[in-house]
Amino acid sequence: MTCKKELSAVILASGRGRRFGENKLLYPIDGIAMVERLFITIPTDLFKEVIVVSIYDEILTMSEKHGYLPVHNDDTSGDIAKTIILGINAIDRYSDGCMFFTSDQPWLTSSTVERLIGQFYNEPEKIHIPVCQGQSGNPVIFPKRFFADLCSLPPYYGGKHLVKKYPEAVSYLTVTNALELKDVDIKEDLPPVST
Repeated sequence: MTCKKELSAVILASGRGRRFGENKLLYPIDGIAMVERLFITIPTDLFKEVIVVSIYDEILTMSEKHGYLPVHNDDTSGDIAKTIILGINAIDRYSDGCMFFTSDQPWLTSSTVERLIGQFYNEPEKIHIPVCQGQSGNPVIFPKRFFADLCSLPPYYGGKHLVKKYPEAVSYLTVTNALELKDVDIKEDLPPVST
């Protein structure tokens, strides 16, 4: 797939993961930290830049090793709106849009990311969301025209707030493998380790 590098990517990596019992983003899956699995999956050549917003020094250091721009989040309250705003403020002003990734989807594939980008270039004014069996998920692309709205999110609200506000602006991408959109909240969400 070839396209101009007009999209930025923001990885939201500031979650506390209290239900998981430890920092889930650093938890190894098949020997690779959950967040690093995402770093490896992202087709970086399709983005102007990849920005990682995190409260964790380990994750910011890891992001630099992948050539990503680390943005320190000093708010440890778990306010997703603050994490999003930090990401938006770090974006190149010439970007036409931004794909927001959560860090706890270890089964997301590069193919789905590429398909979502392709859909964005066909409809660059739309919000693009993957969906499987009626359930929407991440990552989500917001065109530049929504950046101001994202920077004005109420505390603790995420992008879904805008999806509900502007339903006519949403375009869905069908994903056939539900596992891709599954996020990990508790250890029971992970497949059993084979022995």
